[in-house]
Amino acid sequence: MGVEAEEFGMSAKAADLMRQQYLVPRKSVKKLREMSQREGVSAGELARRAIEAYTSGNILTEPEEEVASRAVLKDIHSQVRATLMRIDASLAEIRARERALADGSFRAQVVAETRAWFDAHPGEIEGIVDLFAPRTIA
Repeated sequence: MGVEAEEFGMSAKAADLMRQQYLVPRKSVKKLREMSQREGVSAGELARRAIEAYTSGNILTEPEEEVASRAVLKDIHSQVRATLMRIDASLAEIRARERALADGSFRAQVVAETRAWFDAHPGEIEGIVDLFAPRTIA
């Protein structure tokens, strides 16, 4: 077997290589063949690369795009959640105001505040009356 291992993308001699057989699901064999064609290297070379990557700890568990997509989705989810919480708080405030209008407490509060203002500014009553009910000069 005096074939140099450069055919295999390795620097060792072919004598350093061993032939092994493993049972693999048909799906995996099909994927390996597709990857081999796409990458332009032999299935054996892909298997060697996979073993090297696995044993060196350089395995990528997810493609970078998927990791980035998950991060974006997580960010969007947190923003949507925060927005929904603000909407819930605003709706609660609106409901409280509606209850105050319905039971008359808001009207009573406005009347009390208006009377207190007029009591504190007695000279302003005439100007307001003229504003809303102007006198006609004959």
